[in-house]
Amino acid sequence: MTRVGSDIQSLAELRSKSGIRGNRAIFTEYEREYCDRKPDAWASLGGIFCAKEACIKALSGFADLPKITFIDIEITHEENGRPTIRAGARLRPWMTEAGVELDVSISHSLDYAMATVIATRSP
Repeated sequence: MTRVGSDIQSLAELRSKSGIRGNRAIFTEYEREYCDRKPDAWASLGGIFCAKEACIKALSGFADLPKITFIDIEITHEENGRPTIRAGARLRPWMTEAGVELDVSISHSLDYAMATVIATRSP
């Protein structure tokens, strides 16, 4: 079984949300530090935000999904820059038991960021 989630975000709208950049209920320490190292921190932040939204949308297609929040999903990066999803403490056990794997793609251009997540569940 496969489920797909996608999200798009205006970076201008994201910039206008007071306090979002440092919000610990949305972004992990790794994510905040990663974005702070980038030339355009807002573009990276927007991509990560979209990836989390897209992940929640994809996972919501599974009826037995436990209750999760943004902080249960961390967007990390491989050495080559490819984004990956690391499940947090509430999500990881369910994913292991349910046989769910996630893949993510993030893109940004001009004033928009977008992400797509594919959630695959083994039969």
